Amino acid sequence: MEIDAPARSPADARRGGIAAALAAVFIWALVPVGTRFFVLRIDPLLFNIVRFAAAGAVALPMLLHARPWRWPVGDRVLVCLCAFFAVPGYNIPVAFAARTIPAGNLGLLIATEPVFIVGLSLLLERRPLSRRVLAGSVIAMAGVVLTSLSATPFILSWKGTLQALGGAFSWSCYTVLAGRLNARHGTFAVTAAILVIGSAALMLISLPLTGGTPLPDPTTLAMLAAMGIASSLIGFLLWNHACAALPPERVGLFVYLIPIVCLGAGAEFLGESLTFTVLMGGALTIAGVWIASRTPASDQLA
Repeated sequence: MEIDAPARSPADARRGGIAAALAAVFIWALVPVGTRFFVLRIDPLLFNIVRFAAAGAVALPMLLHARPWRWPVGDRVLVCLCAFFAVPGYNIPVAFAARTIPAGNLGLLIATEPVFIVGLSLLLERRPLSRRVLAGSVIAMAGVVLTSLSATPFILSWKGTLQALGGAFSWSCYTVLAGRLNARHGTFAVTAAILVIGSAALMLISLPLTGGTPLPDPTTLAMLAAMGIASSLIGFLLWNHACAALPPERVGLFVYLIPIVCLGAGAEFLGESLTFTVLMGGALTIAGVWIASRTPASDQLA
């Protein structure tokens, strides 16, 4: 078993998990914009192939060090399942959805993941849902809806919507199932196994369907590779660390911040306006995440 760091107090571990979740969300908040930009110019399957070829290649030395083939059989089966949910199960449908759904609206659909995570946690782990998490979920979701509907016209296609929601559900399955693996084997080992196995699965599914589509130019290839390493390798490491430190229904709530970060990035880099309604929606989202992620006083004293 690998140990990522010396033993820390529960409060320190929780604060580290929150910081990791926030960092992952800030990275991933830019992904819907990048995905939309690229899939309108190149084949969505090829878009994913290049990204995960780079991310999987960088993660391969980590995999060899982790040696997941020595894990118990149950954990090997579970990591393969998580890899499928996290890489092809999420990225293939979302890449196709980005062709018909604007990036802002895609971010809102992805932000439904916490709802799936809460439901799956209740179903699979049979743990009660605290009133704090439920209240925070409702408040944060209200903020996401208010922000997204006021920021841009809400444009959806049924096919694209179902593809995005299917990807969100797949990612939620991975988030709930990966917690036990992270606790047993460490976030670096689990991230490496998920990226390499998931990238291989994505290649097996996608390559036969590309039909000999030519590769993009070298500049685009370099941009896609950098995007894959940043959003996949670094993002997965941070997210898996958060999953090891926080319950899945709480860490999932940080996904609600993705549309808010997208709006802030748009205002900063693209000169897009921020209305009072948008700011109110962002405040509601942040408040909901803060409420749900707080530890009750009884837990802190235990």
